[in-house]
Amino acid sequence: MGLFTKKVTEKVANISDNDPTITLDNGDVINVTKTIDCLGFSCPRPQLMTKGAMNDAKSGDIVKIVIDNPTSMESLASMQSELSSIHLGTVFSDQSWKVLLQKN
Repeated sequence: MGLFTKKVTEKVANISDNDPTITLDNGDVINVTKTIDCLGFSCPRPQLMTKGAMNDAKSGDIVKIVIDNPTSMESLASMQSELSSIHLGTVFSDQSWKVLLQKN
């Protein structure tokens, strides 16, 4: 532990712990496989958590990243090729963004 860091526990929840569906702005309902809770974290922590989750995901899995840091949120969609994924959409609600990525 450094002077300016705090102990962080990994915040990954399976669908049993969270709402398994999310509705996009266009009305499409998406079934989520895994949720990554990045609330309160800033760069690069959300990107690293997302990268780890996408590495563990199977083809076709949909990962929802819940994030409240605008800079981190914007970078997730641009990471889709690095993560072997497709950006399905981003929804803003409850003071946070829900970014949906599907593993190729």
